Amino acid sequence: MSGAFPTNPLFRALNFQDNRPTLLNQTLSGRKQVRQIGSQYFSFTAQMPPMQQEKAMEIFAFLQKQKGSFEDFTIQAPLDNLGASKGETDILVNGSHTAADASIALDGFTASTTGALKAGDLIKFANHSKVYMVQSDIDSNSSGELTVLISPNLVAALADNEAVTVNKPSFTVYLENNEIMYSTNASGLYTISFDVREVIS
Repeated sequence: MSGAFPTNPLFRALNFQDNRPTLLNQTLSGRKQVRQIGSQYFSFTAQMPPMQQEKAMEIFAFLQKQKGSFEDFTIQAPLDNLGASKGETDILVNGSHTAADASIALDGFTASTTGALKAGDLIKFANHSKVYMVQSDIDSNSSGELTVLISPNLVAALADNEAVTVNKPSFTVYLENNEIMYSTNASGLYTISFDVREVIS
């Protein structure tokens, strides 16, 4: 692991993509034949805002340190989740879960919270680097428990009381391109953009 991408300044723009490698064929009769041929992953293109030289060189040096696609690093999701429990930090897995499970029991929420987690929220479990997306709104019960549907399915088993990040999880990524560059203008402001792909560790 080669460090954490700076959280300041915030991205000017972010193109976020869900990727699901799929093989699709169509028979002579017109029927669709489809199967998944790889694991789901997220990728995104990040564009930094115009920066003064000192900050731009800090960002560029961090990216240059990655040696193209060779190193992995972490980058924090830039936007808050929508769920009402995004500020909570003591959320835990409730019971053990096996790899490929999609319904995950959690506890530690404030009791009876409407919309504790919302569709589109990003969450992450402490024992592996994969980031998951919540599939539907869910309320916590009177005991602060809920069962959340996630996508993709778990890539690793979860133990009871595994810690869960429910806001701004950090992605583990690598640069998709072996070339990086910056641009500058007559005002002395610098811009940088780069593409990253999630990696599972």
